Amino acid sequence: MNPDIQYIGERLWAGTVGHFFIILSFVASLQAAVAYFFAEKNPTQTSWLTLARFSFRAHVVGVAGIMATLFFLLYNHYYEYSYIWQHSSNSMPMRYIFSCFWEGQEGSFLLWTVWHAFIGLILQRTAKSYETGVMCILSLVQAFLATMLLGIVVFGTKIGSNPFILLRENPDFSNIPLFNNPKYIEKLDGRGLNPLLQNYWMTIHPPTLFLGFSLTVVPFAYALTGLWRKEFAAWQKPALPWAFTGVMVLGLGVLMGGAWAYEALSFGGFWAWDPVENSSLVPWLTLVAAAHLMLVNKSRGNSLFSSTLLTLSSFILVLYSTFLTRSGVLGSASVHAFTDLGMQKQLLLYLLSFVFLSVYLLQQHKIIAFAYTCISAVFFLSIFAFNIYPGTLLSIWGGTSFVLLFLAYFFSFPKDKEEEQIYSREFWLFIAAFILFLSALTISIFTSIPVFNKMFGTHKAPFTIDKYNAWEIPFAIIIALLLAVGQFFKYKKTDKKDFFNHFKISGLVALFFGGLAASALFLSHGWQALSSEQKTNNILYSILMLVSAFALFANTEYWLRILKGRIKHLGASLAHIGFALLLIGALISTSKKTTLSKNTSQKSVSSLGKEFDDKKSILLVRGDTLPMPPYYVSYVGKQKEGVNMKFKVEYFTQKDKKYKKVFELSPLVQMNARMGNIAEPDTRRFLSRDIYTHVTYANLDNDDEKQTVNDYAEPQDNLIHLHDTLYSSNAILILDSLRTNLTQEQYQKNDSALTVTAVFHAFDIEKKIHRAYPKYRLIKNSVEPISDSIPELGLRLTFWKINPEEGSVGIMLSKRKNNQKDFIVMQAYMFPYINILWLGCLTMVVGTGIAVWQRVKKNYFSQV
Repeated sequence: MNPDIQYIGERLWAGTVGHFFIILSFVASLQAAVAYFFAEKNPTQTSWLTLARFSFRAHVVGVAGIMATLFFLLYNHYYEYSYIWQHSSNSMPMRYIFSCFWEGQEGSFLLWTVWHAFIGLILQRTAKSYETGVMCILSLVQAFLATMLLGIVVFGTKIGSNPFILLRENPDFSNIPLFNNPKYIEKLDGRGLNPLLQNYWMTIHPPTLFLGFSLTVVPFAYALTGLWRKEFAAWQKPALPWAFTGVMVLGLGVLMGGAWAYEALSFGGFWAWDPVENSSLVPWLTLVAAAHLMLVNKSRGNSLFSSTLLTLSSFILVLYSTFLTRSGVLGSASVHAFTDLGMQKQLLLYLLSFVFLSVYLLQQHKIIAFAYTCISAVFFLSIFAFNIYPGTLLSIWGGTSFVLLFLAYFFSFPKDKEEEQIYSREFWLFIAAFILFLSALTISIFTSIPVFNKMFGTHKAPFTIDKYNAWEIPFAIIIALLLAVGQFFKYKKTDKKDFFNHFKISGLVALFFGGLAASALFLSHGWQALSSEQKTNNILYSILMLVSAFALFANTEYWLRILKGRIKHLGASLAHIGFALLLIGALISTSKKTTLSKNTSQKSVSSLGKEFDDKKSILLVRGDTLPMPPYYVSYVGKQKEGVNMKFKVEYFTQKDKKYKKVFELSPLVQMNARMGNIAEPDTRRFLSRDIYTHVTYANLDNDDEKQTVNDYAEPQDNLIHLHDTLYSSNAILILDSLRTNLTQEQYQKNDSALTVTAVFHAFDIEKKIHRAYPKYRLIKNSVEPISDSIPELGLRLTFWKINPEEGSVGIMLSKRKNNQKDFIVMQAYMFPYINILWLGCLTMVVGTGIAVWQRVKKNYFSQV
């Protein structure tokens, strides 16, 4: 880039405004953190609190300004700015502008910051005596997030990535010849949005997920404030509604991600144990565990350390998720991961700083805390200042932090006043929390294999879906069983006889229906032919079916009989019912997923390449009808709509040797020069099953648009009357009717274009019906024939003459010279009873919402 060039047309003022708001956001958040710190240390000096509140509100203004400026640039296509050019284009539908906003790292960091700012404003009004401590932590988190947008270089280290950098200043593009032209902006169009994000789920899934991530900071801040003040239990009461709100919203965000994957991705399912999917699931698991242990502490004062540790872990795991997603460490292991913007060490510092702060405040002995501070200072300097390879150092520092957690438990934390009784609710809630923690831990370890490989130079292969399932199903069985019996326990102590009598009815009902379903699905068909591994899996599936049914019926009985069906007490039971339905739906739809698309054509799919399998894919030639049990399928044709090439596939049933069309699907391929072609599935939903279809191979040229007269043989001229028949070597065509757009009087009066359409239907050799609509247009005594074709038959009809006196018309019929038929390769699956899963998702979210509302109403509105 030549610095002497005076560029014309650049709107530099917009970038200046954006830069100003970024600086305001960072400085104000840092000032708010410092002012709230001193307000916490000096509660009698109200000047610090006043300054802190003003600073945080100034930070909110800065965040709102960044967001408004970025939206303005996106909406007006200011492509001179790198972020705008990389994530939008003139051809992109405006409904995806929100997806453009958070597609890149900078936009998603900003989205996270926006939610924190909104939450902070609420906390300033509701945190009351905890405001100074909680807002100090939140402001510090915001300061770290604000650095992600700074885009400055300090001592050779890049800090953040600025969304308002000019395209010609981006190091990746600054030397291209385009910028030798002072008026380069006149020829500029954006690169466009990632085709995977051009889906309506991407306008609602990311903000929901990031709101869930953001909500984890509130219990985290309350917990740290409690440790700071040595109030180990009191913080949990105001944090509890926030924790369950986080459970609801983050769970909804994770489930939305599954729905998006099911609808838009072509791996054939809703959950693939993708590293980024896992790293959003894990904080939810620990937050669920933490929230339930807070209930124990509220009722009995127990599980202080466990609830505190799990609360802190939830936010730490969100930061770890951020590191995994954005550092580039995952490479190609995840479709969700961002590219590395050179912020790996900054993201690591963000994560480790809050790990340090958590361990430091958990450790109440000053000497140990001071020693830990010194060790951490040496560690941070070694990695971030002297660029020493972090693998071994991270292991040493992590091990030290882990040991200090145990020291905090044994020497710093108050102990439970009395041991929980085995027949008590608090004991089994602790067991459930521990199982959730173990599940989260195993998922985290398996997900972190790419991290371990990079730290220690190993080459371990990532876990497969089957291995994840094998590890997690036993945890799911235990959780489902505890969901069934947990609510029947009383706090402190439960009478054994009463306990077992409470769920006698639901247990018998579950045994009957669950056993019936398990036997039909997993134990009755071809048992002897199964391998030992398959038999083991089917036994585990059967147990999970039984205990999930038990959880469903037991929670229903508990609400109806024990809680007398009162709506205000419905929340917890309904959430548990939803989770049980989710387990049942996931179990049936995944384990009994059926591949329908076994190749029944005479052409081998495997000849197209080693990635094609005749047992999983079917080759469909356009116009042919092939069996694909329990259906017959026919590839009808393709149609280009914008960047999408849609492939129409019709599904039939057969009775008395006659085909009856039951539905059609239109899977598509989104053509994108930037990301490559992306296949998007199409799904037909029934009450008891889904039929899921996606294209794996196709010719993406629109042959119908490219065909000219020269592609057809010499036409046969035919003079025919209404209902007459034309014959071709592969079809019989009948003239059904003639349609006009004007009457003769209207034509003569208005001198408008008269269009006559000849409506043909054609029977091929399989007696399948096709349609054609050639037109004859008369404009001011000038004739314009408009041909129509039947691509499946390779026929073209031209309507060129009308004889009003004889009542006849002239139709030229021509056949394509090279009638090589178009074909596709597709995969089709049946997911039985997957609607149970979606019903469970909805029920769980609604139940959690009811529980949150009742708790908020009790904690806050009752005090007003």
